[in-house]
Amino acid sequence: MKKAISILEPLMLTGESAQTNGRVLMATVKGDVHDIGKNIVGVVLKCNNYEIIDLGVQVPWDRILKTIREENIDVVGLSGLITPSLDHMVNNAKQMEIEKMGIPLLIGGATTSKIHTAVKIEPNYSGPTVHVLDASRSVNVVSALLD
Repeated sequence: MKKAISILEPLMLTGESAQTNGRVLMATVKGDVHDIGKNIVGVVLKCNNYEIIDLGVQVPWDRILKTIREENIDVVGLSGLITPSLDHMVNNAKQMEIEKMGIPLLIGGATTSKIHTAVKIEPNYSGPTVHVLDASRSVNVVSALLD
């Protein structure tokens, strides 16, 4: 997947746009090394003129918050494939609330669900919190949140 993306990216970036549709921070939460879905979402958003800041895998909450502050992030996307990732997503939401981030928080990955996001994550964060089912829906969700 990563090799394919590295081949395609130069072809997508034929000219630098003076303005993007927004800056999206993407991270697979601490304890999880699965990033195929996150990478697909990043490519889809990048193809739609969003700037992607991808922190990679096993990213602790403090690094996510530091990057939000330093990079003027508009939207945060958290990814996780394994069940323990869900608890880390809840903790990330709590930390974002403590810091009064207020920016949209997207949740995605195989073990995530609309119900879990609504019941476990959303109550811990007053900013918009949305479960994104798959990469094909990411552009519409991000666009709606930033309009």
